[in-house]
Amino acid sequence: MLSPKITHLLELIKASITCTNESTLTEAINWPAIFHISKRQGVSALLLDAIEKLPSEQRPPKALLLQWIGHAAMIERMYAKHEQQITSLAQFLKQRDIPMLLLKGYGCSLCYPRPEHRPTGDIDIYLFGRQNEVDTFVEEELGINVHREYHKHSTFCYHGVEVENHAKFIDDVSHKSNIRFEQTLMQVLQKHECLSSPIDNVLLPSPTFNALFLLRHTGEHFASNEITLRHVLDVGTFFTNNSSTIDWQTVFDIYAEERMLDFFNAIATICVEYLGMNAACFASDDRHYVYHYDLPLANQMLSDIFKEKESLPMSTTGIDTACKKITYAIGKTRRWWRNRWKYKIVYNENLIESFWWLARNRMK
Repeated sequence: MLSPKITHLLELIKASITCTNESTLTEAINWPAIFHISKRQGVSALLLDAIEKLPSEQRPPKALLLQWIGHAAMIERMYAKHEQQITSLAQFLKQRDIPMLLLKGYGCSLCYPRPEHRPTGDIDIYLFGRQNEVDTFVEEELGINVHREYHKHSTFCYHGVEVENHAKFIDDVSHKSNIRFEQTLMQVLQKHECLSSPIDNVLLPSPTFNALFLLRHTGEHFASNEITLRHVLDVGTFFTNNSSTIDWQTVFDIYAEERMLDFFNAIATICVEYLGMNAACFASDDRHYVYHYDLPLANQMLSDIFKEKESLPMSTTGIDTACKKITYAIGKTRRWWRNRWKYKIVYNENLIESFWWLARNRMK
């Protein structure tokens, strides 16, 4: 059973995403709590869009509303800076005849009613096998330090914005099944043409690629206790805007092969039941491939999304004593055991195999 404050928050998001003026909110709204939760869930600016449509007597107190508006304005400024640096980096690469494929982030924001109200993070790029070459350009021509410690991507700070220059799309060290899924994504990338974007020399993944990549990316955040409502909205708004151009047979075959259909069904159910999205957007036009309504799992996932969780480092790097490493291992094991139901709907792995694969790579 969802708490009143969570129910109110979801109603506000629904009004914002569907661009409606309808409101089922009562006067008993805990606005400070909703503001706090919305910031943690990455949806505070979206809520403000809905609040602006409310009658004055139903809005938050003036002092809190001003704080809310200020927070949304900060998100808008960060979005503008993010867009500016994407444009600048894309032009730097264009001069060297290197197209830039943009992952997540800005591309996801274009599916929102107001893109600038989706919080920004890193700039995630893929350069079609020219990652190392560009890292060298960045260091030698721009004088920017590039960090290459992580196998999945290198990182560098470009005019105040963190850039992740991907060699791979997903972490195929943490989970054995990700090795196969990474190969699948590469095959889909080659088969389905990328899309142009509003920014010159910036490409976006094909809808078929993103139907796979965004769901897997969200699943990884879910399994590792890092998911927020914003991740769910990224998936939901993507399908809302792109369902008619997805190769549903390919997507459903891979969902089934990778044991992700239950996760897809639960995400779709949340989007339809609580966020007002059209159920037809989670199915092929001929209705041959259709999501299955699963309210119990959707509610279980929603409850987990809003639950306060323990935060643990990605690995033992930086943990300097044997005692601390043992404590870390115990914490990781306990979290894995609590989250085993999540692994079952995200990764096509035997649970014991999954545990040992994680332990081997995280305890290095």
